[in-house]
Amino acid sequence: MSKQPSKMLLLREAEQQQNALKRLARWMRNAMVLSSCAVVLAWWGLAGSGMRLACGVTGIVLAVLSAVCAALIGLGIRNGRRNVSHILQAVERT
Repeated sequence: MSKQPSKMLLLREAEQQQNALKRLARWMRNAMVLSSCAVVLAWWGLAGSGMRLACGVTGIVLAVLSAVCAALIGLGIRNGRRNVSHILQAVERT
């Protein structure tokens, strides 16, 4: 009895991971859009004083956090694509 997964199981796993990568790409896009909107908020807020200045500071914090999230999601996508590639190579070998 072989402990190697079958081709069908490997292909199904690769397909599921590709679907997850598509969902992650949408999350990354949303994080980048949020970051862009936060930069605009920060620019607008830092041009004023009082409550407007508080919005600017909030915009800066939000922009940094969403940019970091987008970067981390991008790293996950890169590693996920590499993993799918390894799975497909394993299918070719079997």
